[in-house]
Amino acid sequence: MKRVLLAVGLFGCGTPAAASAPPPTTTIETAAVEIEAPDAGESEPDAAVIALDSFFGREDAPLLDVLAHSDLARVERGSGGRSLAFRLTFSDGSRGYFKPPQTFSGSHFFAEIAAYHLDRMLGLGRVPPTIGRRLAWDPLREIAAGDERVAEAIVDRDHVCGSLSYWVPERLVPIQLGLGWEAWARFGPAPAVSPFQRARVYASQAAGEMPVSDVSDLRRASATPDTSDRAAELSDLVLFDYLTENIDRWGGDYTNVRTRGPGGELVFLDNAAGFIDSPQASPSFMDARLHAVQRFRRSTIDAIRGFDVEAYRARVEADVCAPILTDRMYTQLEERRATLLAHVDRMIAEHGESALDL
Repeated sequence: MKRVLLAVGLFGCGTPAAASAPPPTTTIETAAVEIEAPDAGESEPDAAVIALDSFFGREDAPLLDVLAHSDLARVERGSGGRSLAFRLTFSDGSRGYFKPPQTFSGSHFFAEIAAYHLDRMLGLGRVPPTIGRRLAWDPLREIAAGDERVAEAIVDRDHVCGSLSYWVPERLVPIQLGLGWEAWARFGPAPAVSPFQRARVYASQAAGEMPVSDVSDLRRASATPDTSDRAAELSDLVLFDYLTENIDRWGGDYTNVRTRGPGGELVFLDNAAGFIDSPQASPSFMDARLHAVQRFRRSTIDAIRGFDVEAYRARVEADVCAPILTDRMYTQLEERRATLLAHVDRMIAEHGESALDL
């Protein structure tokens, strides 16, 4: 770890906005503040790994450099989701999405950082580049004036150290899948009760307390996927979410399952509900989602088999907001990986190498 000078936002003086009408944006002046940042040559066992990381063919390194070092020109309060977040615009015109630490149990800024590094270690390249960044809290609080979620922010000596993700410039649209899409990645029809919906709805249907016909917010899936790679993308997503323990992917008309434009590639967006601090490695409905998928992309399974949790830990904990995950979270990640691979091996034993033909 080395100490570097980063430009961080300092808001100009002014009259606080009324609670009923928070200012949508503000202009920021910048000043250099000394913080701790990882030194790739010292903190990473293999610094070249960072340079090879990419997001849909675009190298991460320049994007991460902007996120970590660029001056802020504008800040806006995030408009979507239950958790508090901020959209940042940098001096070069590029943007990022900042999630501060907060007490709301459904949003873990550290899960965004951990999910990014897991995605890159598995060679998926689907999670937007993400780092930790430390920002002054008062200017952000001013932007969010009147928002009840402000009280949930966890502040450390007038600053917050949260996740900062690259803002994907393409229009991201919720995918139109429909219930039962998992049949695309199975050897038979989809389960009678799809686990790819809100957990409470799945639990009620699985227990016979709610008829399947009562679900009206999602249509049924078509017989074939919309693109030749879609089934493999979704299989990858299910495995990735199982490893990260992201419980909040499905539901609400699949708003957290988005593509780069209609018919575009799947983006693994919004991973803040993962890496739960829980005694168990995975809740039962996450196991149901894993078992609902029976066919996989061979390269993804090879990457999961070769995954080194200690190399992953070294990479994750080099972030400026470290510590990111607890020892138990790393242990549970390994437990989920073992459960996942056991399921894959059962599918190979039952169906042969066709289980890896997506």
